[in-house]
Amino acid sequence: MYASPPICNLLVLRSPDIERAATFYSQMGLLFTKHAHGNGPKHYTSTVDGFVFEIYPARSSDDTTTRTRLGFSVDDVDSIVEMLLEIGATLRTKPTDSEWGRRAVVHDLDGHVVELVTPPNRDPSYSSQNGG
Repeated sequence: MYASPPICNLLVLRSPDIERAATFYSQMGLLFTKHAHGNGPKHYTSTVDGFVFEIYPARSSDDTTTRTRLGFSVDDVDSIVEMLLEIGATLRTKPTDSEWGRRAVVHDLDGHVVELVTPPNRDPSYSSQNGG
């Protein structure tokens, strides 16, 4: 029997300041809405091609996801890194050419490691067609 491999469809980050976190990821082009499920906490969500990216408030100082490394394919690594640095991101690896394309690594405003790459075959029109 053949089973298709699983497809990741949800990532939840915890942040002590969800407004600040949403600002960071919005700079990369994610579009967020703020809402709550039932009596749950207000949080931000962005959906692109069925993948849901959510930012929830940290419930305590121990409630952290900062050991999570995230990766995003973007249209232009250099310009996005510049915009992220302007709002307080920390540069870990400057934009350079790699076997995966143009690549950089930053820390978001909460300390998550965020890898950004522009693959050689990335179609810039993809983001405008798919909500990202």
